[in-house]
Amino acid sequence: MSLQTTAIIAEFGAYYINQGQNMQRLVKMLLRPSVTETLLTPILTDETVYRAARAIVTRVLQPFQKKFTPLAGATFQPVAIEQFKMKVDAQEYPDELEASWLGFLTGEGIDRKTWPFIRWYVEVYLIPQIREDYEMNEVYNGVFKAPVEGTPGAAGTSMNGLKLQINKHVQSGRTTPIITGALAEDPQDAVDQVEQFVDGIDTRYWSISMILGTSEQFARKFLRGQERKYGKNTQGAAVNNQVNNTNITVVGLPSMIGSDKIWCTPKANAIHLGKKTGNMSTINVESIDRLVKFFTDFWRGVGFIIPEIIFTNDQDLVVPAGA
Repeated sequence: MSLQTTAIIAEFGAYYINQGQNMQRLVKMLLRPSVTETLLTPILTDETVYRAARAIVTRVLQPFQKKFTPLAGATFQPVAIEQFKMKVDAQEYPDELEASWLGFLTGEGIDRKTWPFIRWYVEVYLIPQIREDYEMNEVYNGVFKAPVEGTPGAAGTSMNGLKLQINKHVQSGRTTPIITGALAEDPQDAVDQVEQFVDGIDTRYWSISMILGTSEQFARKFLRGQERKYGKNTQGAAVNNQVNNTNITVVGLPSMIGSDKIWCTPKANAIHLGKKTGNMSTINVESIDRLVKFFTDFWRGVGFIIPEIIFTNDQDLVVPAGA
């Protein structure tokens, strides 16, 4: 896609006059950082499929008798979490900026890679956009679809995200949803609903600190309901999102916008895999004649080691056909 300078030229003219304009006058809307991965345990590995096994052991303690009566036993269930390779490709002709108000982004040298535009394009546009795309399209909502040769893939098809992983474990019977129904509209009802949800978690995990992931909209509703139900928090806002009398903290995730799903699990059970992770913030720049190309590629994968301790509700459980 080429640079779109039509509106600038129409408003300011098809010429460059130095009137003190600089990069501080190039403004854009805020982009969303990658938040969801902070809830997960990072594992850096060159394995494209991370394999683990859940050990299930039976009861071992029994009343004494002299005769030997073996009781213990162990079963192992496999777990595989896949990494997906994704990429960024872009190209621009910086010369299109010269005869416009944006001419200050160009340079005197022949090598277009040295022009000020390149640094702005990489640091202000590409890298933040990568992080937003990953958060908003892939890490939670992603459903992998093999690309058509020579055609850019659609948003949300670079990897299998957390929602698909959770729903497939529900579909297989290894994760049992806690019944909540649709999420409440009233803030105080939302607090009651969350409290009922966390009370439905296996009591063996009540003492474990966990993050409860939900949409930012529902998290805000919960916070307002907490204040109305229990009064203002005298200990400071840092613990105001903690569910009353529990070790569970509610966190709104940009990736879950519009979703009625809520979920939590011990942090060690939820992992994000990475390979060539530095490339997410490193862009290769090539100058071919007057065309400048930008590209990078890296691997990402998310999933759960023990599906039986994913605690989720009964909403938004669809698994797309073929996923």
